[in-house]
Amino acid sequence: MSHAPRALAVAAAALALSLALAASGCAAVEARLAAIPFDPPTTPAAWCAARPCIDLGGVIWNEPLGTALVYGLAALYVVAGVRIWRERGRERSRLAWAWALILGGVAAGAAGTSYQAFSYELKCAGRELCVWTSPFEVAYLVLQSASVGCMVAAVAWSCTRGALQRALVAYAALSVALHAGVTLLGVVTANPRLLSFELLLLFSLPALLVGLGLNGTRWLRRGSALDGALFGAWLWLVATNAIHFAYGAAGLTQRFWQEGRGFHFSENDVLHVGMIGWAFYVLRVVAPRVRDLGGARAAA
Repeated sequence: MSHAPRALAVAAAALALSLALAASGCAAVEARLAAIPFDPPTTPAAWCAARPCIDLGGVIWNEPLGTALVYGLAALYVVAGVRIWRERGRERSRLAWAWALILGGVAAGAAGTSYQAFSYELKCAGRELCVWTSPFEVAYLVLQSASVGCMVAAVAWSCTRGALQRALVAYAALSVALHAGVTLLGVVTANPRLLSFELLLLFSLPALLVGLGLNGTRWLRRGSALDGALFGAWLWLVATNAIHFAYGAAGLTQRFWQEGRGFHFSENDVLHVGMIGWAFYVLRVVAPRVRDLGGARAAA
């Protein structure tokens, strides 16, 4: 078991990065993704009417505020992950948290490249109609799933013992592998439903429910500082995603933007602001309290 955290982290990273490289380097895969039209059908001109488009020497750059937020989030995740990794000692749970944040940071950078910074170049440039997704978004989906899997493993090692711990770690690995398989199937079959943020959330939901139930129950029964901190982290995620979806459902992005006559602040920007706060919370409140339950094991 001494090599369990290394095996989980390396397996998650290798799986995520191999699929990301396959998606970005294989012409056949790119062709499959390009076969998925954006819904509703959108022309390049309509794309730029719906969000800021800035011409920088012939390259169209989108959503400068949103780009700054998501790249800032990515950098914060990686810096926080590296800091926890450097202070991990022999704690498996701290190593898993470090990998969760590092993978999440790379995922956020990939997402920001495709959803915000260069969305026009990747989805619309040279086309009559824009396409649904890009290799960067495929990389984001798999990397973010691996990040969630590492979080589950971290909670298992710091809050459970015995059979429950083994079950949660096995679930984490299985969930990551299954989501990667579904994502690959989505690429091969050009199925946008299998390449969606909503499906990623569906795969992540059991992990969130486990965290809320496990840490909430332990905190109420024992008053553990770690469980209280983790319960707060899961509640923060619930609130952030609820506000994100409520903002989008209310159409506030379009109301504020009005095709270039207003201020562009999208539901994704709302999500990223919330996640920046969450990353600081994890680094300052959760990380200092994380310890393996029953003592540390070899983690390096």
